[in-house]
Amino acid sequence: MEIRNADVVLTNPGRNYVVVRLETADGLVGWGDATLNGREKAVEAALEEHLFPELEGRDAHRAEDVWQSLYRGTYWRGGPVLQSALSGVDMALWDLKGKAAGLPVHDLLGGRTREYATVYDHCGDDSIDAIVENAEASLDRGIDHFRVNVGDPMGDYLDLDGVVDGVLEVRDRLGPDPELIVDVHSRASPREARQIARGLEPAELFFLEDPLAPEHDAEYGALRNATTTPIAYGELATDPFALQPLIEDGAIDFVRVDLAHVGGITAARKLATVAEGNGTKTAFHGPPDLSPIGQAATVHLDLALPNFGVQELTDYEERYGDAVGEVFAGGANFDPSVGGLDVPDEPGLGIDVDLDAAASFEYERSHLPKRRAEDGSVADW
Repeated sequence: MEIRNADVVLTNPGRNYVVVRLETADGLVGWGDATLNGREKAVEAALEEHLFPELEGRDAHRAEDVWQSLYRGTYWRGGPVLQSALSGVDMALWDLKGKAAGLPVHDLLGGRTREYATVYDHCGDDSIDAIVENAEASLDRGIDHFRVNVGDPMGDYLDLDGVVDGVLEVRDRLGPDPELIVDVHSRASPREARQIARGLEPAELFFLEDPLAPEHDAEYGALRNATTTPIAYGELATDPFALQPLIEDGAIDFVRVDLAHVGGITAARKLATVAEGNGTKTAFHGPPDLSPIGQAATVHLDLALPNFGVQELTDYEERYGDAVGEVFAGGANFDPSVGGLDVPDEPGLGIDVDLDAAASFEYERSHLPKRRAEDGSVADW
């Protein structure tokens, strides 16, 4: 299954996506997601100038060999741009393998271990009343896992008292049954993270999400020892092997990497295997800047993993109307009867891209918001 053509497509059906297209000599096409929010052009250049020239003539069946050569062969390991580019190639290779075998990707990964991937919804808001209303609407959709941030986790400052007191009130009003999640967006200091995690223990969270930034990886062990609140981490991780010590030391309870940034299905599967042996579950990142291709790839892996925990939900139609559906056909679908995501049992990832529609939604330059603290110094987004 020789790779003959490799292309990258930038499209913006509501937001920018970086799509990888690989075509084999016998006419099969595989699709991948290489989106890096705010740095799409850098990934495009990495693909066109560096990765694609190494793919021509390669055997698309040999996904692991291609992954190893692109990850290790650069000598300069990883980073968000190269790992996002590698992620897109890797997903496309798995899509091709499934199409060549006539099997969905989850069958190639060992087959289903579950009928659907349980999801969590974003119910955070500025007021407790609004959060409770959002959560009740999600319950009506069959979802019983909610992210319930009080205020904007990316707002002007981290209100420790507001986070703790607000979430405790949400728990009191929703009762003991729904699973609650709080996102700190990697903005807490080690001391603040311990304060938040301890303060939220009475809320019995499903997990506290990304309390510390990657530069504070060494502090996760101390955080784990300081609280019974489950910890999820990995949204900003781009090197799959960097998380291995945290998993083996029991410092985190959920692996929260993004398949479009960490190296694709191959990389996330490696991490999940390490996690399984250490009693750690997965909670893969599923934001709006993950395209429907990336979402489909993630759900295929969710369905095959014995240590799956929960999947973040993005409803593309709700966010962007019909635009995304004009470009991407198929992929994961939400079933309100079970509150979970599933994928069609079609060969590969079960998703296709309309290139004409993609071209009609032109890329628009954008950057992530830039935040400054009250004193004018640079602050994390």
